[in-house]
Amino acid sequence: MRTAPTRVRTSWRLVATFGVAALVLASCATAKVAIQRVNGTPARSISVPLTNVGCTLSDFCVAVGTSSAGVGPTSVAEFVTPAGNWFPLALPAVPSPLLTSTACTKTQCLLGGSQPGHDLLWRFSAIGHTLGVATPPPGGIGIDALTCDELNCALVDTNALGATPRLSLSADGGLTWTDPIDMTWASGDAITSLACGAVFDCVVSALSSHHQVMLYVTRDGGTTWTQRVTPATWTTLTSISCTKLRCVALASTASASELVRSKNIGNSWTSVSLRQQSNALACTTLTSCVVVGQLSNATPWLATLHAGTTTNASLRYVPTPLLDVACGTKKCAAIGVTTLLSVPAPR
Repeated sequence: MRTAPTRVRTSWRLVATFGVAALVLASCATAKVAIQRVNGTPARSISVPLTNVGCTLSDFCVAVGTSSAGVGPTSVAEFVTPAGNWFPLALPAVPSPLLTSTACTKTQCLLGGSQPGHDLLWRFSAIGHTLGVATPPPGGIGIDALTCDELNCALVDTNALGATPRLSLSADGGLTWTDPIDMTWASGDAITSLACGAVFDCVVSALSSHHQVMLYVTRDGGTTWTQRVTPATWTTLTSISCTKLRCVALASTASASELVRSKNIGNSWTSVSLRQQSNALACTTLTSCVVVGQLSNATPWLATLHAGTTTNASLRYVPTPLLDVACGTKKCAAIGVTTLLSVPAPR
């Protein structure tokens, strides 16, 4: 998504500001879903900030980061096993990569972004523990958003003119793609999230040039789109995930973050205030989620939400705010700029 470069710049500021800090957050115990304590693992590279993480349904997760600083390495990747052990990944030889989004199937993850003048698409294999180059749809200059279920995937990239986003679908985990369909309603907008509850039923959120949250739905794979009305108080809408017509997402307002749910593919929403600044949300079901971000004093925050109860985790060895989170079936992974975390999925 087009907000990812901002995330990268923010990551560098966080490295400078919080690189030597460490903290422990108080835990709010709820026996059924509480994460009693979560220990961070230092990333192997401190020169390239982590920006994105994704988890397969088989509970292997991959964390990646890219840098355009021009000195030292330009990208970094690590993966975690279901047992919680992190290992480095060999990276494809690609000039000036910029990774901005991830999405995973049962045993693979797609990592999307851009390289000069082209889409960039990598594939992580949980079976072979490898990271290689995949083939994106032709004619794009940058992938903005990705989504997958067990096998089907969708992506939004930008056409060669650099103004109009396009939707492409895949029925084989991203090996092949349909011809891209221009999303003319989003020309000039910044795509913030993509989710498909069924093969042809997709939801796309964007931020307009006037900083308004835009939400559109297609029921026919991108041929036609219907705009959904969103609350005027929303400033962003991200981390959307959908199952059939039910969706959950992370909405931000001027003063807070909200977990929002829809039973009718975005036609109406209910909300739960998260009371903290939230950067990302990942859910194993529509009512069981992990959210990450930071407290008002910029210390990191991770919480589980299950059956209406929010439970803060007690974090150790986590020096910076958390930027992204993803969940498989039984395991979730979160990242700070130089920190990796593996936690049980809320159930």
